Amino acid sequence: MNGFIQHRALVGMGSNIDPERYLVAAAKALRDRFPQVRFSRVYRSAAVGMDAGAADFLNACALFALDFDRDDLAPWLKRLEDRHGRDRSKGSWQPRTLDLDLMLFDDRWLEEVMAYPHCYLPAAELVQMPAPLPTPDCRIDAVDLIL
Repeated sequence: MNGFIQHRALVGMGSNIDPERYLVAAAKALRDRFPQVRFSRVYRSAAVGMDAGAADFLNACALFALDFDRDDLAPWLKRLEDRHGRDRSKGSWQPRTLDLDLMLFDDRWLEEVMAYPHCYLPAAELVQMPAPLPTPDCRIDAVDLIL
């Protein structure tokens, strides 16, 4: 980090394949790269949009400062997913070892964030600005896992 320009990023984290293992591994990688990272609590949510019987997701959010642009962060997150076995060969709506979605950059919620109701509650724990509210049919339960 060069220390010149400081941005703020909020990343939604999710996994429904061995989620305890992969969320902890992602948290370690984020901590190694961004030492001041803060994590929300971990929540369990249904695998919406996936085949019946798909395992629930564990979700959390990470908030950190960085000195490079959003255009460089997104590929870094994708490489982190890949290093942890993310398989994109069968499309988006499949179980996954790790899913990292940029939700907020600086003080702007990204348009795509509206597609992630499972991340609203953990996001609201970390940022002091209004987050979108989950839909009434979205089930989110706290989980006892420390990142």
